[in-house]
Amino acid sequence: MDDLERRERIREALTDFRLDGLVCVSQTDILLLTGYWPVMGASVVVFPTSQQVQVVLPEDEMEIASHSTSAHLIPYQPASLDGLSTPLEKLSPVLKSALAGVHLDKARLGIRRGLCMQPASYSSSLQLGQALESFLAKVAPDTKRIECDAELDLLKATKTSAELKLIRKSAAIAADAFTRGSHTIEAGQRESDVAAAFQHAFETSQVAAGTRRFYAFFFCMSGPNSAKASGAYAHTQQRVIENGDLVLVHANTCADGYWTDVTRTYVVGDESERQAGMRSAIEQARAAALRSIRPGARARDVDAAARGVMEQHGLGEAFRHSTGHGVGFVAANPNALPRIHPMSPDLLENGMTFNVEPAAYFDGYGGMRHCDMVAVADNGAQVLTDF
Repeated sequence: MDDLERRERIREALTDFRLDGLVCVSQTDILLLTGYWPVMGASVVVFPTSQQVQVVLPEDEMEIASHSTSAHLIPYQPASLDGLSTPLEKLSPVLKSALAGVHLDKARLGIRRGLCMQPASYSSSLQLGQALESFLAKVAPDTKRIECDAELDLLKATKTSAELKLIRKSAAIAADAFTRGSHTIEAGQRESDVAAAFQHAFETSQVAAGTRRFYAFFFCMSGPNSAKASGAYAHTQQRVIENGDLVLVHANTCADGYWTDVTRTYVVGDESERQAGMRSAIEQARAAALRSIRPGARARDVDAAARGVMEQHGLGEAFRHSTGHGVGFVAANPNALPRIHPMSPDLLENGMTFNVEPAAYFDGYGGMRHCDMVAVADNGAQVLTDF
């Protein structure tokens, strides 16, 4: 993806930060800076203020990267049969040369120092994290390394037109999987059967045509287990679904590095009066939140709109988490901007993407949540998962 809009935003930010360039190693930062989402985490991006962006990457990721970015690609071999070595040992001379080649070997460089939530790009990947600074000190000792974690996160909050297109694609594949997967839910199945059916629907979706890398994590929590969905993570078990159960299906889906966060709750058999009341309250809370979304709105006001409706229905205490958080470069990060939280200081901007997830949870009985992906536009909220 050759995203001129993104490159211009980054270069403007570098001027504002009074930096000569950026050196980043986290997969999401590299995706932000180049459009290339590393597989194994053994890549480094060098982003100068004026010259061509450089990416040092494993040789066997060249094909993926060449279809994703217009940056200059510099391959290396993290491991070989010539001897035993670490990726950093192989990376050092290549990165040193790349920095010198764009005159950043004695420059003011922005780096990430703190925590960084990373979505899974493979079953395992290299995470340099805080080791980057000491590594750079050895490779380019004359550089001045400056923390810019907050600035990188702020850049990720507002998506470009090209990034929004990919997030929409990811959401469309998810919508197809949910629509087809929902027809398979019935009493007698295990939660794992339902999760597998949704996963299969996603992996066989014709909507994914043209996407190079797409995958997802689907979870099913039923009956009393669905109340546990208020926690930090979902957990599919072997529980057998019964008539009258709430069946909560949650998913994080990805298309070429861009993520969604989606939840739907189903009822097996006829919906009870209690369940209908929960659903009505959640639908009204969702509508109130969507009406409050516009450029310049306060994120905490969006949360208040949804929370106020739930409280009016006597479900305020059952709504145990915030109304949403930023989604796109990662899926499940409650601190991703904008934070749709009662205490959030964030203001909404055109191009921000996040989830809206009003819910109600009752221990021992069950939980219901409806989680949508939303983008902020000039005319308000655009729901990317309106199914």
